[in-house]
Amino acid sequence: MMNFLMIFTVQSSSVPSDAAALAGPSSFLITTEAISTIVLTVAVLGVLLALLGVLLQLRKLARSVQDMTKRVEKDAGPVFQRAKGVAENVEFISAAVRTDVQKLNASVAGLNERLREASSRMEERIQDFSALVEVLQTEAEELALDTAAAVRGVRAGTRSLAGGEATTEATGEGGPGSVLSTEIEGSA
Repeated sequence: MMNFLMIFTVQSSSVPSDAAALAGPSSFLITTEAISTIVLTVAVLGVLLALLGVLLQLRKLARSVQDMTKRVEKDAGPVFQRAKGVAENVEFISAAVRTDVQKLNASVAGLNERLREASSRMEERIQDFSALVEVLQTEAEELALDTAAAVRGVRAGTRSLAGGEATTEATGEGGPGSVLSTEIEGSA
């Protein structure tokens, strides 16, 4: 700023007053323009230098990233190979487990079917056995009734042969119901 004032004062003293009024602003503008051009040029150069510095730093960073990538690839190569082997083993194991589970499901389904068949056969046999028991019970009841009737007939026949018919008629104990009631009383 000081240089500007000195230039302005030097120029204003050498120029006559009428001419100074006309030449003053134009030389002031020219000087201001020159100074601002210089300042802008220096600023642009400063920005360019800063960008150049940033670009150099980016280049260094890119190189270090490339170096690190190469090291990681070199170091990670065996890890990736082992991971690939592990993945193959896991795939084999899962296939084996899947096969075993399918076999187990087939076995369970077969066993379930056999249990159903056995259950239905046992149910049929139980029904047949129940029918047999009913037939046996009916036959046993008929046999017991036939036996009781035969025993009654034999007693009645023996009483009648022994002369007991007259005494039973006289006492009022006759008829088939009285023989059965005496058998029940006698057995009790």
